[in-house]
Amino acid sequence: MIKFDEKVFAHALAKALAEGQKGPVGTPTAYWPHGPGGYFGVCGLEEGVISARMTPRGLSRVLPVVPTVDTNPLFPYITGITESGTEPSGPCDQCIAGTTQSCIQTAQFGRVCRESKELDLNRTVERINRGEFDLRLVNDLLGISDPLLPSGLSNAQVLQLATQMAMLEVGALLQQAVLPLVWQGNPTNNVGTGYMEPPGLDILIATGKVDALTNTTCPALDPDVKDFAYDEVCGTGRDIVEYMSMMEANLYHRADRMGFLPVDWVVVMRPELWYVLSECWPCSYFTYRCQSSATGNVIPNLEASRMTEIRDAMRDGMYIMINGRRFQVVTDDGIFEGNVVNDANLDPGEYASDIYFIPLTVTGQAGRMQATYLQHKDYRATRREVAAIPGPGTKEFWVTDEGRFHWTFDKVSWCYVIKGKIEPRIILRVPQLSGRIQDVKFEPLQHFRSPDQDSDYFVKGGVPSYGAPSLYSEGD
Repeated sequence: MIKFDEKVFAHALAKALAEGQKGPVGTPTAYWPHGPGGYFGVCGLEEGVISARMTPRGLSRVLPVVPTVDTNPLFPYITGITESGTEPSGPCDQCIAGTTQSCIQTAQFGRVCRESKELDLNRTVERINRGEFDLRLVNDLLGISDPLLPSGLSNAQVLQLATQMAMLEVGALLQQAVLPLVWQGNPTNNVGTGYMEPPGLDILIATGKVDALTNTTCPALDPDVKDFAYDEVCGTGRDIVEYMSMMEANLYHRADRMGFLPVDWVVVMRPELWYVLSECWPCSYFTYRCQSSATGNVIPNLEASRMTEIRDAMRDGMYIMINGRRFQVVTDDGIFEGNVVNDANLDPGEYASDIYFIPLTVTGQAGRMQATYLQHKDYRATRREVAAIPGPGTKEFWVTDEGRFHWTFDKVSWCYVIKGKIEPRIILRVPQLSGRIQDVKFEPLQHFRSPDQDSDYFVKGGVPSYGAPSLYSEGD
């Protein structure tokens, strides 16, 4: 990990200023954490600052991250061995021969960049007077460690260093942009080569797999996809226990026959869907198929307090029991959620989303193998290229997080803009061991707050700055 270094950045910025690099327009637009007009540029504030920012969270925090510079990886598979011909009639006639089929898959990089507001180097060091003290964050502004969020950004410095705050803002914007792409990324949304989306898990966990070189279909690699058809997750229509139990049994059977056991699967869904599902799962799971025609379809009695204990344990431990096996549950804010605005099948207060079975690791002849992981373009390889650029006007670049994030800045005079980018993709090496239950409807009493600024459940408020002090002095 390469952390932000104030001295290194100051040296690079001074060099860029001296060499006259071009970029910003020379009109600062940044909002400052301190000084005249800053959003905390008010004398007499209490020391502790509390953050109410909702930090996005999802599957990415449990996935390993692998650097690479390969743009077009090719992943080979054997899809089956089939026979053709007729049985021999004589003892020395030719026997039936077999043919092995193969399939090759590939993956595409995405590309997302964000930049800061324009900063004025002179303004970054100002404070109103001695009445303005350094502030400290009471809680964590950045949230749980996530590979989609740049590390090395100090919560302790962001309210004192405008440049550090600008990098944090860029990093947070990158995380907020990329996290949904893990699921919803679609290359058809690309904007030239400046913005590109990698194929997300909604594309990877779908039927219709084809060979990357010939476009021949490869159904042996298809995941298990089931349609819940907008039935209520805890309702009287399709039974969620039946669907999840059958999917788990099917994927387990595949893994067993393909020689991959044990497999480490996680069950992933939106946090609101998990809350509703966990309400009814204990009772539904323990009584599934207990109805009997001899008893007039009477469901056996359950101890209510015990069901409540199991529900609470599921929520606290983030797990679910399916077919007697325990699975970790991961909630993800980036999974698409249907509502009355974007889905005509839903009424106000109703939502629909998908439930996923994701294989994290599988067991092969060489031991454990990572089955699902994030890759990123390794920007560390650019250092030798930058070092070879001669003469004045050379732009300054730096990388963080083992080459995952690439940073630069543009400037005009004493004004500068910080830019960061990432080129990620998600790899699903065993799609045939993944699953997805589509269009599961749920109706929570209250929807949770969202970190997505386009959501109806995103809130912020407040102001980005306060007016600078207006004082009289000689010469006014």
